[in-house]
Amino acid sequence: MADPRRMSRHYGRDGLGRFGLEVHRTLRERIGAWSARPSLRPLLDTLCAQTTLKGFLDYWAEARVADLLLSRGCRLEWEVPTPLGRTCDFHVVRGDEQFYLHVKRLANEETSARRLGISSRLRFLERIKRPFIVRVRWEEHLSEDRMQEFVERAARFIKISHVGDELTVRGELGQELGGVRIVAPWEGPHVSLAIGLPDGFIDEVPRMRRLLKRAHRQFMPRATNVILLASAGVNDASDVETALLGAHEERWDTHPPKGRRVAYGRAEDGFWSPRRRPMSRAGAWCRVGLENLDLPTRLFLREGTHLPGSLESLLRELFEAERTPKSNATDTGPGDIVPGS
Repeated sequence: MADPRRMSRHYGRDGLGRFGLEVHRTLRERIGAWSARPSLRPLLDTLCAQTTLKGFLDYWAEARVADLLLSRGCRLEWEVPTPLGRTCDFHVVRGDEQFYLHVKRLANEETSARRLGISSRLRFLERIKRPFIVRVRWEEHLSEDRMQEFVERAARFIKISHVGDELTVRGELGQELGGVRIVAPWEGPHVSLAIGLPDGFIDEVPRMRRLLKRAHRQFMPRATNVILLASAGVNDASDVETALLGAHEERWDTHPPKGRRVAYGRAEDGFWSPRRRPMSRAGAWCRVGLENLDLPTRLFLREGTHLPGSLESLLRELFEAERTPKSNATDTGPGDIVPGS
């Protein structure tokens, strides 16, 4: 295997290797300065040595997370070996608190980068008084009449459906116009829309669970371990939540909250479903890309488990952020939008 340090000299650390031109200049310079940091120089060398885009993006996710943690006063050690012969991506220390962080990247940048024209007719669906997150998709280049037909059929379906229900909308000749899926309950009184791709809904939850299981096998024994999933989709945080907690389902063995007609719970297919993997108590998500300076994050803490108060406060400071936007369609109007997966 080629020596990463020799290859990184060939491509140049300052340029972050052969894919560095895609990176925002500010990030390129900041991460390139790790050549003077002994603890992170091996990560920089490995990043610069990558000869495939997939490999570069995998290590880029780790680099972006490291950059975030450094900016918030943490000390980092990369690739820390465990007693079982595996490695943790980072040992994170700030003050008296420490934890081991495992970064896994979901490769969904191709679907997340596609852009769709959004019809203003979809706003009608957001006025429906049902407390659901609804994922919609439609065929590209639909005429105004066909889009109107799709919206009317989708609205009728949403008004009578339950969490987990899905409809494929077809025209008079059997041609597919689009689809609707009731994804999850929502705390608001009206429908919240999430946008899917024309060629079908992409369920990333099974892939996310596989990544979570891989990270779990790399845990440091008798220590606090945090798994962070990095991905490119705007709405991926909700899928990470489902992967951790389980799919939403209607519950008939308990009373619904005040003001609601139906109670909801979680199926026992989650990574954190009861009695599973008790050593995993915290997870996180970030949206990572090459050109973006910002790094949206979300923190998930497992109910019924205990973390020291000071450590929980640190995790909230590092990873907690506002919830993902209510809707991809609300603030855009006609034009282009990057769909969630």
